[in-house]
Amino acid sequence: MGVSKATIADLRHRIIIQSLSLAGDGQGGQVETWATFATVWAKVEPVSAKERFFSDQMQYQRSHKITIRHLDNVTNTMRVSFDGRIFQIKGVRRPDERKFFLFIDAEENQGS
Repeated sequence: MGVSKATIADLRHRIIIQSLSLAGDGQGGQVETWATFATVWAKVEPVSAKERFFSDQMQYQRSHKITIRHLDNVTNTMRVSFDGRIFQIKGVRRPDERKFFLFIDAEENQGS
């Protein structure tokens, strides 16, 4: 299995990796907020796109592979903000176990 041919020069997109935080709402409940975990350079590549009809509306789902320099503690409970769009992290992989690059498999969901 081959390793990606990505180079540092390919990392041309500025992304924000966000982690979920829970804050009290002052009435005994909690509110979800997203805090910046890291701002890094990345290569954002579309992988696939599909559409489906759900709850009386058309929804579009796009899969992307996001390549960054290795960063510890990125998990699938986080998300990526890029160019005003939000991507849910579905998986994180190290392509060659050398801790040089990190591949993030992410999905962007949009309703019509």
